[in-house]
Amino acid sequence: MKRIIISILILVIIAGVAVWSLGLVPVARVNGENILRRAYTDRAAALVMFEEQSRAAAGRDDITLAAADDIRQSVLQNLISEAVFRGYIEQNLNRADLEERSRRVVDDTLGVANPDILPRATKQLYGWSVEEFTENVLFPQALQNELAKDIEQGGTPFEEFARTQLSQAEVKLYFVPWKWENGALIGE
Repeated sequence: MKRIIISILILVIIAGVAVWSLGLVPVARVNGENILRRAYTDRAAALVMFEEQSRAAAGRDDITLAAADDIRQSVLQNLISEAVFRGYIEQNLNRADLEERSRRVVDDTLGVANPDILPRATKQLYGWSVEEFTENVLFPQALQNELAKDIEQGGTPFEEFARTQLSQAEVKLYFVPWKWENGALIGE
């Protein structure tokens, strides 16, 4: 009996380590939607890499730990905002139409980019393929811009809309050094 309990305990520990190392644990839960550690760390690492590349190209000092932490906080804030906006879109707008318009904007943007340079640039600056760059940067920004157009057509400034939506969001954070207060991440 003791062997069975020890075996089960070992399997649970191994499963826990695997889930953690694969990034399948949430760092945040936003209105019922999980933001997985993997999405957060991948995006944060890419933006830290971009900042390091930018500083090196400009001949500036290496990125500080505090600056890298600010980037990670900003990334999580953006992921939370994206989740809040997705939820709003799902409940209040024609999601398919908004996503189609956003995809057209992304396609137009990519259409004017040099196809010989873009893959190297995204790989060098972010460590991403063009597809990863599109899904992590271009599409979320295009979706937010298209949402802003729809909101502002209704007479509400997008900043006011965003502030209201974020302050009303139910956000729980896990394994990060910040807390959620009044629609924003703040240091503890």
